[in-house]
Amino acid sequence: MNPLLFIRRVWAFVVRDWRLELSYRMQFFLRMLSILILVTIFFFGSKIFVGFADPRFSQWRDPFAAWLTGMAMLSYFMTGFSSLATAIRQEQVQGTLESVLMTPISVPTVIVASSAWDFVQATFFSSLYLVFGWLFFDAHYMGNYLLAFSFLLLTTFVLSCLGILSASFTMVFKRGEPFGIFLGAGSALFSGVFFPTQLIRDYAGSSVANISRVLPATYGLDGIRRVLLEGQGLSQVRQPLISLLVFLAVLLPLSLWVFNRAVRRAKREGSLIQY
Repeated sequence: MNPLLFIRRVWAFVVRDWRLELSYRMQFFLRMLSILILVTIFFFGSKIFVGFADPRFSQWRDPFAAWLTGMAMLSYFMTGFSSLATAIRQEQVQGTLESVLMTPISVPTVIVASSAWDFVQATFFSSLYLVFGWLFFDAHYMGNYLLAFSFLLLTTFVLSCLGILSASFTMVFKRGEPFGIFLGAGSALFSGVFFPTQLIRDYAGSSVANISRVLPATYGLDGIRRVLLEGQGLSQVRQPLISLLVFLAVLLPLSLWVFNRAVRRAKREGSLIQY
């Protein structure tokens, strides 16, 4: 594929979605305000736990910073596994899905282009949690920012693979895809966004705690916090990094294959215009 042509096609999708977003300016500012309110709540809520940190939970010595990174990453991760399914559902409702898929555009291009604008938005709004915490409440971060960003990208790629599987379900069955609900609730509850994952084992047992081990967001968030909150280097975060690479190696080819089959089935059945 011509890289320049690929970029132009993705850019065309981004421009289209940007123009649509311009008609909802108030929603944009209200979302910024809601993030600032949440950051404020986390700041004052964290003061309750000052001096009570369990030495086992090194990432939670500063609950405020832990919550900020958790919410920022959760927002970004949820975009990874829901953006493509949402984009396809919107194309179905608007009646434009058939025209898009009938053009000479490859399946990978459709996948990337349909989600590009969502990731642009997610990058901006997720960063606001960290920026507002630093700007207004003196939150501190340390470590290698490039390494933390690498964890963010890798985890997003893995969750995007799950998003492709979710979009395949939407392509065939039109609605009711189960992945978004499971992954969204699971990531929030079992990936360490609001509390240490070790507490799940202490109070709910090992069988429930094992749920966190099968969620890619657990390893991504753990790696990012190790870097930004504990200042660990590459050699110290090798375990979550390897886990994410294994997830990616398995899910990427599987998700592309399933999505391609879903598109072929929808074309064969002539159901692209149905919703």
